[in-house]
Amino acid sequence: MAIQELPLVLQTSYAELTDLLRAQTASDFPAGSTFRKREISGKSYWYAQEPTGPQGRPPERYLGPDTEELAAAIERGQAAKADADARKAIIRSLKAAGLPEPDTLTAAILEALAGAGVFRLRGVVVGTVAFQTYAGLLGVRLPGAAIRTGDVDIAQDYGVAVGIDDALETSFLDILRQVDKRFSPVPHISSQTAATTYARPGGYRVDVLTTNRGKDRDAPVTLPSLKTDAVPLRFLDFLLKETVQAAVLSKTGVLVNIPTPERYAVHKLIVSTLRHSVGESAAKADKDVAQAATLIEAFSVKRRLNDFNEVLREAKKRGVGWRERLQTSAGRLPEEIRLLSKLLT
Repeated sequence: MAIQELPLVLQTSYAELTDLLRAQTASDFPAGSTFRKREISGKSYWYAQEPTGPQGRPPERYLGPDTEELAAAIERGQAAKADADARKAIIRSLKAAGLPEPDTLTAAILEALAGAGVFRLRGVVVGTVAFQTYAGLLGVRLPGAAIRTGDVDIAQDYGVAVGIDDALETSFLDILRQVDKRFSPVPHISSQTAATTYARPGGYRVDVLTTNRGKDRDAPVTLPSLKTDAVPLRFLDFLLKETVQAAVLSKTGVLVNIPTPERYAVHKLIVSTLRHSVGESAAKADKDVAQAATLIEAFSVKRRLNDFNEVLREAKKRGVGWRERLQTSAGRLPEEIRLLSKLLT
């Protein structure tokens, strides 16, 4: 088999990175902030220098006079700075071992979305960016051909979007424009006033997706908690049913929500049958099947095929149409991968 398991030390390092990122979310200051106390007219005042972002180095921020409460907050921030340094060291070792890392723009977008609260509000990274994180999550090396991407897909369950009593402070578009002011909404084909895609010059896209309730429909819907429109997609409810947290290997790491790898693999087999047979869509279908095959092989290496087959059984129980799509996609898998799974049983 082509899939190789990572050394235990690297698997442990990835788990430690994820734990450090979870702890960082409790800090009062952005990761990497530094602090300075100034003496002015005999009194002590604290200032914070937040880390350099996509728009450059922000101005130093005045925090206030030296009080017990502020000192406690700064102590948490200094601990977060130490954690950030530790995360950088771990990330360097993971990258050196060949784990996938996002391009600079994708990393900046994910960090901005995380900082704004998108993942706190149960936004989920789907698509190839999510697939990249399965290397660390599963503890394996993934082939490079299956992890290349030029966009970001963010999904949120529609029931969560309208039911959660919280929302972003600013619009989804404004968050993207903090990274690159050239991001613009792309009007949806069915509505000139709605946008589910945001693009910048060069073709980079951020797509927002949501679950489809009832009959198939093309019209976008509004996600009030994320302050954006989204395109409803069939089968997305199956993908988002179970999610986990994962670490993206950006500069200091960013914690995101992703579908479980078993659910991702089954979903990719299903949606590969929705692609057209020519052009770009055919290439996407090939990529869907390749990613599913890679994960099935990884499940075998990690002795997790039972987990995959349990999710597969759930999909088959959803009806004849689901079973037919899985059988069709199974025919496109390499023979050795079909034998590993129970797709044709």
